[in-house]
Amino acid sequence: MRDVTFTVNQHPTPTELGDLRAAVGWDRQESDYPAAFQGYWATISGRAEDGMLVAWCAILSDGVYHAVLLDVIVHPSYQGQGHGLSLIRTALAQCQAAGISIVHVDYLPEKQGFYERCGFATGLGGILEFPTGR
Repeated sequence: MRDVTFTVNQHPTPTELGDLRAAVGWDRQESDYPAAFQGYWATISGRAEDGMLVAWCAILSDGVYHAVLLDVIVHPSYQGQGHGLSLIRTALAQCQAAGISIVHVDYLPEKQGFYERCGFATGLGGILEFPTGR
């Protein structure tokens, strides 16, 4: 397993985040940053020994009871090595330290086993996505 160091609220550059998003097949969305950082309660960055951004997620929260994990990403060459679990644990520790007791996350059905291993219970929920014109 390759070493990854996780930090809280050390924002990557838009290009770094775009590169990571592209590596997992998502839209780069570089133009969303750094403005989107202003709306996050916290972010978690995972960097390889060479400084490359290889894991990242954002946390939205009311700062009291609820938090939501967004854009949980691990670079494909770092998947299956425990880094996703470490990313989630770091995010959950940040929430717990603030007294937040309920953490939500949305995921695709094929990721259910991973999130259950992280401690999440699968329940009912819903999503509505408006077209953005992008």
